[in-house]
Amino acid sequence: MIIKRLSASFGLLQNKTLLLEDGLNIIYAPNESGKSTWCAFIRTMLYGLKTADRDKAGYLSDKTRYRPWSGTAMEGTMELEIDGRAVTIQRTSSGRLPMKDFSAVFTGTNESFPGLFPDTAGETLTGVGEAVFERSAFISQAGMHIGQTPELEKRISALVTTGDETDSFSESDERLRQWLRKRRFNKSGTIPALEETISALDKSLSRIEENLERAADARLEAENLQKRQTAFKNALKAWDDFDASQALRQATEKSKSAKAAFDDSTRALSGAGPAPAEAIAAVRGDLKALEALKAVAENDRLRLDEARAHLTAAEAECRKGPFNTHGGTADIDVVVALERALRHTAARRLGVMLLGLLTVVGALLAVFLLGPLRWAAALAGLIGVILLIWLFVHENGLKKKRRALLAPYGVQSASELQSKFIRYNETVKWCQEAQGDVIAAEKSIQASEASLSAVRESLIKSLRALSPDAAIDNAEATLAAVEALLLKRSAAESAWHAAQGVVETLAVDRAAGEAAPLIDGMAKPEHSRQALQNELQIVSQRLSDLTNRYNMMLGETRAFGDPLILGSEKIAAESALSEQRAQYEALTLAVETLHRANAELQTRFSPLLSETAGAIISKLTAGRYEKLAFDRALDASARTADEAVSRNVLALSAGTADQIYLALRLAVSALIMPSGKTAPLILDDALSNFDDRRAALALDYLLGLSNERQILLFSCHRREADYFKENGSVNIISLV
Repeated sequence: MIIKRLSASFGLLQNKTLLLEDGLNIIYAPNESGKSTWCAFIRTMLYGLKTADRDKAGYLSDKTRYRPWSGTAMEGTMELEIDGRAVTIQRTSSGRLPMKDFSAVFTGTNESFPGLFPDTAGETLTGVGEAVFERSAFISQAGMHIGQTPELEKRISALVTTGDETDSFSESDERLRQWLRKRRFNKSGTIPALEETISALDKSLSRIEENLERAADARLEAENLQKRQTAFKNALKAWDDFDASQALRQATEKSKSAKAAFDDSTRALSGAGPAPAEAIAAVRGDLKALEALKAVAENDRLRLDEARAHLTAAEAECRKGPFNTHGGTADIDVVVALERALRHTAARRLGVMLLGLLTVVGALLAVFLLGPLRWAAALAGLIGVILLIWLFVHENGLKKKRRALLAPYGVQSASELQSKFIRYNETVKWCQEAQGDVIAAEKSIQASEASLSAVRESLIKSLRALSPDAAIDNAEATLAAVEALLLKRSAAESAWHAAQGVVETLAVDRAAGEAAPLIDGMAKPEHSRQALQNELQIVSQRLSDLTNRYNMMLGETRAFGDPLILGSEKIAAESALSEQRAQYEALTLAVETLHRANAELQTRFSPLLSETAGAIISKLTAGRYEKLAFDRALDASARTADEAVSRNVLALSAGTADQIYLALRLAVSALIMPSGKTAPLILDDALSNFDDRRAALALDYLLGLSNERQILLFSCHRREADYFKENGSVNIISLV
């Protein structure tokens, strides 16, 4: 397989293209120019992008790290030459899944290239999976040291055995150890679980046996306590019978005494009529009515006195007024007529004054006039003076007459006289109303006195029904005496019925309980009731506690389960434990056997790898180091031609260590890459720690190796490009 052309929108690569050739390709550029991005792009085009990978603290997934800076979709194409045929593979983004869509066609056509699929294209083209490819043909400065993986182990196993890559030592070892851990790991696993189950079953069976024994003992003790409880209850029953007998005797005596008191009070009430309670109620009602009528009569008398006082005051007020001795309304009419005449006289006076003014004007004109006109003017003036004098005299006469009429009333005008007359009329009306109130009050007093007389007669009649000697004055005493007799009879009757009820109840309760009839004078029990109750309480409490414990023991026993089932489970668990222990021993033996087989495999693979890597390191170091050795983890040790022992790579310089690990990488690539699958060798700054001499030796080796496979050497220095600038067979590319 030869990569011919790369086109990428990937990280900082925005529609960038890289043209490559067969043999050695030197691609150089300063750091941050996209060299590592091109390497990652090649790996992604071959094996796809891990979209399930997630960002973590201090770590960015490839889908985040290589998201195009321009914001466009992540995509790219790779043109290849496979067995002389030109093929183009393409990966584009699908929705939110970068580089998800895949296609492989013959270059320049839409015809699909058979056998290439999205998830397996890289392994089909290179012959190895991504993990093996990254640890062999994909070399970077940061990843010079090679780590062991299951995939690499499979390739190594296939190399030195039959070629079967289905299993690796680490996978088989881990699987066997998982099976071992499943059976026992510290205190976990099926074996400890079964041991714990058997222990728990033993405890449960033991507890069941203990509980059954304790339950049997508790049952015997409960039977004894029940017998004692019954004895105490019977003793208390004797006390109940004795108390009932005493209660019957007392109730009988009380009933007789109450019956006698009832008969005595009934005889005492015989003179109060057949229904003394109703008579008392009637007397009470008449007394209340009498008191109410007395209050009404007293109020009527007060009203009469008040009405008479109002009438006296009204009559006195009416007599005070001048309207009793003068004309009244006739004088008002005369005064009104006089005032109307005075207004007319005032109007005439105004006309006469105007006439006088004209007369004066005429007199003034008469001085200057001649003949008849002068005499006419003088006559008009004289007439005006006469009229004016007559008006003044007439007006004064009217005013004197008005004053003479108003003087008796003490007013100055007709309006004042009218107002005073209105007030006089109101006084007269008040006097009339007072007379009506007096008449009404007198009638009300007459009615009240009639009602009082009727109530007194009814009250005396009701009192005589209770007691012939009763009178209104001693009515309360009579009522109190009769009520006392009624209360005494009622109390005696209640006591009689209550005592008789106790007697009947005792008889009925004994009959319902099928107890022996009560015997008057029954003997008192020997032990006190309180002592018997205390003993019964103690025994009942002990029996209750014992019953609770017994029930708890039975519940706990049932909670443990059926002993037969538990025994069967124990037998099954012991059988399973025996089987698991046998399997654990077999797996332990298998792990030991696997380790011995792996050790033998290492003895067969390590010389082959050491020999191949030794030949490469000899060329990379110009013969200084000839021997290399590797352990199972591929940690290296080296020995020079003149040294007797090997030294661990950690004891060597960084440049020498990189040379050794580069030799290891190249040896692994040479040994495990399938024949006929000459995948390109990709080196990303793999020579950065090499000095010029080491770099020259490495470049010479790579140039020779490029005759067998395509090599892509990415470098941050111009050193490698300058080294081959005169060599036309090397493809030199600058990214800047």
